Amino acid sequence: MFYLLSKLLTFIVMPLGIILILIILMIKSKNRTKAKKLGLFTIFLTYLFSCPAVVNKALTLWESPQKNIEDLEATNAGVLLTGGLINAYLPFNENLHLNYAGDRLWQTLHLYQKGKIQNIIITGGDISIFSKKKVTEIDLAKDFLIQNGVPPEHIVLEKKARNTHENAMSAKQLLDKKFPDQEIILITSAFHMKRAAACFKKEGVKLQTYPSHIMSMKTSLDLPDLLPSSGSFGLSETLFKEFVGLLVYKIAGYA
Repeated sequence: MFYLLSKLLTFIVMPLGIILILIILMIKSKNRTKAKKLGLFTIFLTYLFSCPAVVNKALTLWESPQKNIEDLEATNAGVLLTGGLINAYLPFNENLHLNYAGDRLWQTLHLYQKGKIQNIIITGGDISIFSKKKVTEIDLAKDFLIQNGVPPEHIVLEKKARNTHENAMSAKQLLDKKFPDQEIILITSAFHMKRAAACFKKEGVKLQTYPSHIMSMKTSLDLPDLLPSSGSFGLSETLFKEFVGLLVYKIAGYA
């Protein structure tokens, strides 16, 4: 129930949800002056949510900063969170295609190759509500690691977790069995690291963080950075989702 409610609440307070609500209020308003003000405010928010310069600045402030891999201390295990790693919807499962967050998977492989982690725990179940996939992202992620030289015995899968809170709980149970009182390296996207690290620390997991899938960019301000972009609007949705997610998790006591 919490999972479904959190998804519904998240949509309502997302940029798209806010804009849709404002449009509905504008249409239903019988006061022309009020409707005009709502329309102007909707235009302003739409620009704000889609302005590359504004969104990139917000991302820069929110994302956990990138770390030099050489500065990490070697550990027994790295914990990788799933979600957008592999495109599991293609018809040929033997053709492994990295998805939008595939950098997380590549960075995990890199950590293993550099000797920073000896084992890889991948956590994340199938979050489909109406239909379950026969081949899931977590299985394909394991295949990717094996095909790139990681022995199967060094990979542990946790397939039940549906959200970050459950990722942390399930990973903690695995770690207590296999690597008790050991520090881990947590690998997830930079925009998601605040919430993920807070959840794992709440469960008592000792960790180093290794943010990947960096989306913010260091650029000089130019005209294209001030023009509305659908890509920037999508990034603002991601940013809002994480901010709201962290807030909800803190209220619920998960982080």
